[in-house]
Amino acid sequence: MEVDGVPEKFYKYRPMSDAKAVERAEEIVMGDEIYFAGPATFNDPFDLKPAYSLAASPEKQRANFLRLSRKFRPLSTEDEHAAEADKVMRSGLSPESIVATTREIQWMLGKILSNVGVFCVSTKGDDILMWSHYADAHTGICLEFDGFGPLMAHAHKVFYSASRTPVNPYEDDGLAVDKAMLTKSLHWAYEEEWRLIDHERGPGKIQYRPENLTGIVLGAHASSETVAIARKWQREHATPLALYRARFSSTDYLLEIHSA
Repeated sequence: MEVDGVPEKFYKYRPMSDAKAVERAEEIVMGDEIYFAGPATFNDPFDLKPAYSLAASPEKQRANFLRLSRKFRPLSTEDEHAAEADKVMRSGLSPESIVATTREIQWMLGKILSNVGVFCVSTKGDDILMWSHYADAHTGICLEFDGFGPLMAHAHKVFYSASRTPVNPYEDDGLAVDKAMLTKSLHWAYEEEWRLIDHERGPGKIQYRPENLTGIVLGAHASSETVAIARKWQREHATPLALYRARFSSTDYLLEIHSA
């Protein structure tokens, strides 16, 4: 179910393959603590690494050249800036100007994106591939979060594109960072990803209120030890937690989620 485009639930897949993985999952479930990852840890090599374009109307190109001229030639007068801009527009942007603009954009966005923290979730808790990739071949768990609670109130939907959508400083204005952070290849569309983004604190752990976590889904291949741990968490959690079990369908290529 969705309300105004926001899913009722979000899901985070986690492995339970060793003591460290169990400890990290316990920090989320019982410690009410989630980790915002840095871009260097992402498995998509194109994630937060946008292409760039300088295509724009002559008016916007001229305005940008004036801005660069004022920045790099601070001793020139406004008339000299304007005259140089008109000269450039008559002859076309020089390769040096294009390179300077592109480098400035890359530096600015690179600085912003390299310091950001991201918590990724999905709208799907029954995806076969994500259970395979992120929950250690269906032996892990999938955590269910309240989509309407305060934790997910600022989640952003990721958009998928068949081509590498470029960031354009002339056309994107203040949306360049969002476009760079929330656009991914169509290859990843099956994940139906949303993101919580922390620009101020960057990568690291944050606390959330326990009622924002509403359930745990056990993988179809979860061990008896994992089941026992999840049941213990369910009993001891500060707020009610639903417990589910994923099972392989006997008739289709899909997972069925049942109460455990």
